[in-house]
Amino acid sequence: MREAVGLIAGAGRFPLYAAQEARRQGLRVAALGIQGWADPSLAGSVDAYEEVAVGQLGQLIERLKFHGVRQAIMAGKVTKEVLFDQRTAFDADALRVIGQVRDFSVPGLLGAIAARLAAEGITLLDSSTFLKSSLCAEGALTARKPTPAEQDDIRVGFAAARTMAGLDVGQTVVVKSRVIVAVEAVEGTDAAIRRAHELSGPGLVVVKSAAPAQDRRFDLPVVGMETITTLSLCGVSCLAMEAGATLLLERERVIAAANAASICLIGITPSVLG
Repeated sequence: MREAVGLIAGAGRFPLYAAQEARRQGLRVAALGIQGWADPSLAGSVDAYEEVAVGQLGQLIERLKFHGVRQAIMAGKVTKEVLFDQRTAFDADALRVIGQVRDFSVPGLLGAIAARLAAEGITLLDSSTFLKSSLCAEGALTARKPTPAEQDDIRVGFAAARTMAGLDVGQTVVVKSRVIVAVEAVEGTDAAIRRAHELSGPGLVVVKSAAPAQDRRFDLPVVGMETITTLSLCGVSCLAMEAGATLLLERERVIAAANAASICLIGITPSVLG
């Protein structure tokens, strides 16, 4: 039997592309979709698919072990709003983990879950393990490069975005004329961009960054076609992403769509702050 890899799947297209590449590499993929978040159509791209309710950590572990999983990745979004949802039922395993963390940051919560998995013989891998080729490269990706004014906004936004990501607030900052218009929090990237557009109109620069000490097992920034649609609708002129730390899904389609909308896409590194 082929070696199995577990895929703990949240919302978005990231789980689909991770699954397809893992299978292309000859692995058997057992996907555990987080109920209400994962797209059930993922079942057509994996060897085994079932869903687990949010908060049911014990069941998640049991099902991964049932499928013979010794290594797993987390892919896709599940936001911290589940902590405030009265419908979320936490099992004994989840409550024990929550009780052990010092804060409810993503590194704190998911790091504790990773330790619990490790105690059961399941290693959580870098979430980009099967998509290294999709990590954003440094430099302009589109035909249009950033203007001097956009470069100024990128510098302002990148410094703020790295700080916010490091504080586990969010990974996205929206800037206009060197003024920070919106910062992503629990509501997510698209909602933050829409809010910025409502506040200040078009001509926005969006900057995405990982935390300075990013745990690559979870919560890497992701950009895909849905992001480009939001940028276009909200009058965003430039999207700057941290190179080597942002997953750019459907790269060719994304770049073509950005070119068609005259949106600049650029991969940046901390050196932009110098």
